[in-house]
Amino acid sequence: MRGDYQQFVKAETEVLGLSVDHIWAHKAYAKSLGDLPFPILADWDKSVARRYGVLNEERGVAQRSLFLVDYRGYVRWRNPHYDWRSQEQYAQVTEAMLGLPMIPRVRGATPHPDPPPQGGREK
Repeated sequence: MRGDYQQFVKAETEVLGLSVDHIWAHKAYAKSLGDLPFPILADWDKSVARRYGVLNEERGVAQRSLFLVDYRGYVRWRNPHYDWRSQEQYAQVTEAMLGLPMIPRVRGATPHPDPPPQGGREK
């Protein structure tokens, strides 16, 4: 996925990694791969892995998995046993990613960020 990251960017797809390991393990993992163009998010309490059904409770580890979530937050594709070495599985996720619904755009509209809450401090 690292090598084809720009393909995902062009398809307006955000790539995020998630790990139940410590942040130092994330950094070491990314460095061992020559760095990653996307962030690895920490799931220290394992709640996300548990919610997505990929946590091995007995061992306290998450199964290497891949999920495609659309812009509305719906899981559109999943592989709870993703093997990054499998070209077939990689082709499946790429095809599924290209089939995701795009964020609707209004002609001539320019997106504006939400204004900060009262008091001037952003959350």
